[in-house]
Amino acid sequence: MADKPYRFIEKSDYYLIDFEHEVKALSSAPFNGGFGFRSRYINRHVDHDYRGPVKTEVEEFLISNKMDGRGTVVTLTAAAVTKYVYMSKNINDRFIDLFLTAGFDNALSIGNPLGKPGTINIAVVTDISLNASAMVNLMQSIVEGKAQFMNDAKILDTRTGRPSPGTSTDTVSIFVTDPEGNVEYAGRLTEAGYYTSMIVYNSLMLSSAFIGKRTCSPR
Repeated sequence: MADKPYRFIEKSDYYLIDFEHEVKALSSAPFNGGFGFRSRYINRHVDHDYRGPVKTEVEEFLISNKMDGRGTVVTLTAAAVTKYVYMSKNINDRFIDLFLTAGFDNALSIGNPLGKPGTINIAVVTDISLNASAMVNLMQSIVEGKAQFMNDAKILDTRTGRPSPGTSTDTVSIFVTDPEGNVEYAGRLTEAGYYTSMIVYNSLMLSSAFIGKRTCSPR
């Protein structure tokens, strides 16, 4: 992670990606998600019985840690954040970095409204100069990579016995450090989408939640 336009800081109950300047972001996080400019990303461990309310509780957490809530994307997980997976890929002098934590207990098939603790949080940082629509393309590539892994790994909804494309609380957060925005596409037939989806797939295979359950092979 040296020579990247961000600092990675690891604590016992969260990790932090702190950017040198505001970057373009697209996120499904429960705190400061959406599209806009953000300054940092936090993936934070919470108890299995966490109930929030998210906005108030996260704001209190940030204040207690002397961090500004404005521009901070926060995701929550009952998984051990110290067991995160980091993977990186360089493409023509540009980088794609991925940070991931995974829990599969809440694997949910479509149509099942009953969730429980367990989530997959994915953060991707890149200096590939994606514009807004390409960032949406990349989010789709990430979600498809995750769903392909869940299918190949035969991770099922324990209530219905059906294949699960993910958990009910999964998040994806994309951060683009190059503001130019001259790359228009990032679906899986582009280099950005192809390699990012592969990184997602292989990172999930390396996650502590999956180690010892190998039912599929790296891509």
